[in-house]
Amino acid sequence: RDETQRVEHIVGDLLDLARLEGGGDTFDAQDVPLEDLFGRVLARHGQAAGQKGIELTAEVAPGAEIVTGDPMRLEQALQNLAANALRHTPRGGRVALTAAVEGGAVAVTVSDTGAGISPEHLPHVFDRFYKIDPARTGQSGSGLGLSIVKAIVERHGGTVTAASRAGEGTTFS
Repeated sequence: RDETQRVEHIVGDLLDLARLEGGGDTFDAQDVPLEDLFGRVLARHGQAAGQKGIELTAEVAPGAEIVTGDPMRLEQALQNLAANALRHTPRGGRVALTAAVEGGAVAVTVSDTGAGISPEHLPHVFDRFYKIDPARTGQSGSGLGLSIVKAIVERHGGTVTAASRAGEGTTFS
């Protein structure tokens, strides 16, 4: 049963990714208040963060309050990034969602104080099925989450980057 659910999850993620990359999904562009979006992420992950002793915060700088895009897809990307950050942040760590104006555009970041990503793995984190720890191949997660995040961001005309230092944390922008 567990294996069947895992395969169903992978198939669902693959279909989602194919729709995003092929432009086959509906795209409901509208003004999206980032404070509301961040609030939903905090509501979903706040209890788990508290149980792990992780501080989960959100901050929207003046001028970065609204972005234009599909609210469901933007939330999907942020929920994924927040879940990953919480999974890789130890007790007593911090996960921060921020939005600020940079170069005339709104930059949204999810930063953590987790273990970080080694330099040799960083260029591959958005690749399909890529997992940094090969021992995790049988565990939950399809290895498609960051590929989906990248497809969502690119569908919105943006770019997504990852910066990290092993032992110091990671920031997705």
